[in-house]
Amino acid sequence: MSYPDFVSESVFEPLAAPPIRVGVIGTGFGASLHLSALRENPDFVTAAICSRRPERARAAALDHGIPTHGADYRALVRDGEVNAVIVASPPHLHHAMVIAALEAGKHVLCEKPMARNLAEARDMQRIAERVGVIAMVNNQLRFLPVRMRIHELIGEGYIGEPHAASVVVHRSSLNDPDDRPWNWLMEQEKAGGMLGATGAHYLDALRWWFGDVKAVAGAVSTMVRQRRLPDASAMAKVDADDNFSVILRFANGALGTIHVTATAGHEGDEEITLSGSEGTLQIRDGRLWGARAGDFSLNELPVPERLQGGLIPGGHFLVQPTTLLLRAWAAAIRGLAPASPSFADGVKTQELIDGALRSSQQGRWIDTSGARWPMAGMA
Repeated sequence: MSYPDFVSESVFEPLAAPPIRVGVIGTGFGASLHLSALRENPDFVTAAICSRRPERARAAALDHGIPTHGADYRALVRDGEVNAVIVASPPHLHHAMVIAALEAGKHVLCEKPMARNLAEARDMQRIAERVGVIAMVNNQLRFLPVRMRIHELIGEGYIGEPHAASVVVHRSSLNDPDDRPWNWLMEQEKAGGMLGATGAHYLDALRWWFGDVKAVAGAVSTMVRQRRLPDASAMAKVDADDNFSVILRFANGALGTIHVTATAGHEGDEEITLSGSEGTLQIRDGRLWGARAGDFSLNELPVPERLQGGLIPGGHFLVQPTTLLLRAWAAAIRGLAPASPSFADGVKTQELIDGALRSSQQGRWIDTSGARWPMAGMA
């Protein structure tokens, strides 16, 4: 069986080695995906779980057969039975929890967005490098077979030199102020908002496909400004974005746009189009389409079964890519593959998120090239 050249074979097959004992911090939606992926993954044994609400940690432990549960993440990261830690808490808690795990010498997989801001993300990366453990960010959508196939095709020259990328997403998940109760996602101070929650995935994907970004511009908006409190007693003010648009200028001069609404009146879909000097690739209705120079229309392209990693899709659509990302993490921990998506990737994504927010406030392009001074025409 052949494998993509950007990952190790061990990403796609469970490793014949003693399992890695992992502790999970958090019991929300992200944590539930990890627990489902871990449960059937022979690379890992889930040794402990914690939550600020101990009753939730206990319930998760019972559901998933986890021997240790508690409410203190510091105790979890100090546990000698834990080799690696998944931080699946809300993003405003990531910095403290990740650093505690790193200082305890644990390998870390952190949910996205990586942190509240670029300063926190850089701090996490610096300490991970100093400690010398494997630290990755859970951009698991890289491991959707259709996205891995796009990475292969771009590497093979299918579209030639990348020229333009477009992402358009219309969702209805935040349309009804009574249906989705107010929580951290609605608080800007806690790194809430769709730019971080959803945009982090698209920013990571476009960087992965097209390369580094030298400038970003963006705009965010809050269209549903109040939401029902969890106890239904009253409405609370929302100050985090539920709509956003981002423009990217890549290092080679290509342009990318991302437009996402979570307040559409109907549940739409995502459409991703990548074009270059020799062709076009598109994800539409979850399927892959392509055309080369001279073609008159897009044609559906096959996605090889080998990119499924031997997994049979089932349950929530994110469980399969999360399982593959966990295999990649295990391979990196065992020294069989590079850590990817790494904390360095997470820092770059965080820089673009921060830049888009700053651009929305200041009405200008934000330089992300690493140059000391703004680029000509970008200030």
